[in-house]
Amino acid sequence: MKTIIVPVDFSHASVNAAEYASQMAGHMRADKIVLYHTYGGSYQILDAGTEIIRSEINSQLQHLSDALIPLAGNDVKFELVAGDGFLIDEILELVDKYNADLIVMGITGKNALEHKLIGSNTLRVASDSACPVLIVPSEASFKEVKKVALSMKFKAGILDETPYDHIRNMIKDLNAELVILNVADESHRVNPQNIQSGLTATHIMFDDINASIEFLGEDRVVERVTDYVQQHEVQMLISITHKLGFLESLFKGSVTKQLAFHTHVPLMVFKAIQPEE
Repeated sequence: MKTIIVPVDFSHASVNAAEYASQMAGHMRADKIVLYHTYGGSYQILDAGTEIIRSEINSQLQHLSDALIPLAGNDVKFELVAGDGFLIDEILELVDKYNADLIVMGITGKNALEHKLIGSNTLRVASDSACPVLIVPSEASFKEVKKVALSMKFKAGILDETPYDHIRNMIKDLNAELVILNVADESHRVNPQNIQSGLTATHIMFDDINASIEFLGEDRVVERVTDYVQQHEVQMLISITHKLGFLESLFKGSVTKQLAFHTHVPLMVFKAIQPEE
């Protein structure tokens, strides 16, 4: 783990995510945290001017980084970036510029409208980013990650679409145990072909780390996964998402999106490998 990008808007949720990222960076011995804020589209620019706004943002970022250094430790360096463009575009540019390993973002939203308006940027970044995105609930606090749960369904092509190298490396960096939560209905659970192909793929993907499998039903997936996380002292959840269009992602009830709003532990989202056209 070398570089973590943390977008902040100085809200409680984003500051909490920055605090979580700082403690995680120290634990994983990361090299750098990039704190990023965009003032693009701010009405304050009309009143104060671009240079004054940029100066104020840099001052706020510096104040935040000063508060985060004790959490991360002196070995983790902070870099401050004040942008003036579109949030998602600039985050993706920063991922390329710094060859980032992880993006850490906060999420909040107490009702359906807030889920769409506040959570959409975080979920869109998770859908578009080449590197994983860690979504931190607004009230989550850092705990040493000893057990990670990966929610997945055994099916044809699982080996081709799962970014298992990146997931495996992340588990190794965390020095954690991995439990795979197999989401399937009863017919899939008793289907020898599906079970055998899933077990074979799991051994290929995660044979060199401490990994196990738990079988869950397909109905009430989010409830079953979140119950398991709560009952088995899981400190982090992993989900794999397929790329969705922006408007589609707002209204389609994906499991990843539901988990992001309902789990009380951070959710790390990896982008599924897309087949070559």
